[in-house]
Formats: sequence, C-alpha cells, structure tokens
Amino acid sequence: MRTIIIYSDESKGMEAVVQALSSSIQAMGHEVHQVKAEKSARAESLFPYDLVYVGSPVLGSWGGKFSQPLASYLKKCSGLEGRKIAVFVIPKLFGVSKALKRIMKLLEEKGSIVIAFQSIKKLSEARDFGKRLSKPQ
Repeated sequence: MRTIIIYSDESKGMEAVVQALSSSIQAMGHEVHQVKAEKSARAESLFPYDLVYVGSPVLGSWGGKFSQPLASYLKKCSGLEGRKIAVFVIPKLFGVSKALKRIMKLLEEKGSIVIAFQSIKKLSEARDFGKRLSKPQ
C-alpha cells in the first residue's frame, strides 16, 4: 500500500508525531511519503496513493481552527476525489472536534472519503493510529 502524510508543522511536536506515524506504517510493510504543507509547496498528485493522512495542530485562541497553509495546499491537490483519508490533529485545550470537523468538511467537499480521525497527544497514539489503518483489509 502506498501512503502519503500531508501535514502542517505549525506546532511543536508535529514532526515527532509524523515520524512515529510513518515508522509504524513502514513497519507494516507499506511505502510512506511525507509532505510538509507550506505556502510555497507544489501541490501533490494524490492519484498514486491508496491512503492519505492529513494532520494539523489545533490553532486559534479558543481552538477550532487548523493550519491555513494546509488548507491552501489541500485545495490545490489533485486526486482527492474518492481517496481514502485519515485525519489527525495535535490537540489544544479547546476546539479539537471543531478543527477535525473543519478539516473533514474541506476534504469531503473535494470528494474524499474520510475513513478515520483522531486527536493525537502521545507518540504511542500516533503509532497505534498508523498500525490500525495499515492492517490488511
């Protein structure tokens, strides 16, 4: 299975979460590609990937928001239609479910199928999230 992790690193700890997620997927024998969503990043074609992970820290004074560079990047990506997506966020005290819903809404508007979502506080949760979705169907 070919997997891509698209993420925003506007938070301390996001790189470590992405590495933990990536290593657990690779340990299951799958190929993983990582893309940091930045304003200047060239949009990726997602057609070659079987599963797409999308991650962002929860942002805003009261939470509920997610990374604007990530939103812009996802809007430019091709191949989201019908693609299986797993969404994760690094939580803040408030607004976790609102941020998850906003990311999922954007992806569903592009025709994606969100198959899983999770708030990840610890690296062990990131590894478990990767293992759970990388099991043979």
